[in-house]
Amino acid sequence: MSDQSAMGKYVQDCMSLGFYNHSFMPVAQEGPMFCVWEAKEGISEVDFQDFIGGPMGPNWGMSALNNNISKINLELTDGQAPYERKL
Repeated sequence: MSDQSAMGKYVQDCMSLGFYNHSFMPVAQEGPMFCVWEAKEGISEVDFQDFIGGPMGPNWGMSALNNNISKINLELTDGQAPYERKL
């Protein structure tokens, strides 16, 4: 399986769990990096934290990354999300 097809499968697997990664923004080789993820309606912050730190998250369940989540408050943007919804 090529890297591209493996990435496509990973994206589909994440979407089936209710998560979609819109962007990956590394600041420097040694970090930090920022990502924007979308979660399906009804998924709690605890559920997202479990996903992002688990085996399907970007560090594959290892403790290589320190994942801190911040929910975007769309009330502050008059409902405008930074990306078109995928889920």
